[in-house]
Amino acid sequence: MKLETNFEKALISINRITGVKDSILAGLDGIPVSKLDENTSILSATTAAALGAVREMIRSISYGNLEKLIVETDSGKIVIEEFGNKHVIIVLTENNANIGMIRVTLKKVVRECMDN
Repeated sequence: MKLETNFEKALISINRITGVKDSILAGLDGIPVSKLDENTSILSATTAAALGAVREMIRSISYGNLEKLIVETDSGKIVIEEFGNKHVIIVLTENNANIGMIRVTLKKVVRECMDN
C-alpha cells in the first residue's frame, strides 16, 4: 500500500509538468492501480498488451531491454515507463509537452519510490 501512496504523490508531480494531460499507474497485468474508470481500464489493458508485444519484438532481435516506450500521435504523446516487475506509469501529453522533463521526472520518481 505504501508504494501506491508514494506513486499517487509522484503522479501529482508528473501532472504538474506543462503539457501533461494525465498520468496513470497500472499493473503489468493491465489493471489500473490509481484511477478506476472505463477509460483508465482500457488504457491500462492495451498498454500491457503493447508492452508485451514490444518486449517480445526486442527480445526476438536481441536488442537489449525495454526502458521506455514513447508513442507519438497527431494529438500528443504517450510515455510508458515500467518499474519493478509489476507496474507501469502511463503519461498522456499534448504536442507541446517537454518530453525531456517528463523523462527526467519519471526517472527520479521511479528511483525514489523504489527506494522507499
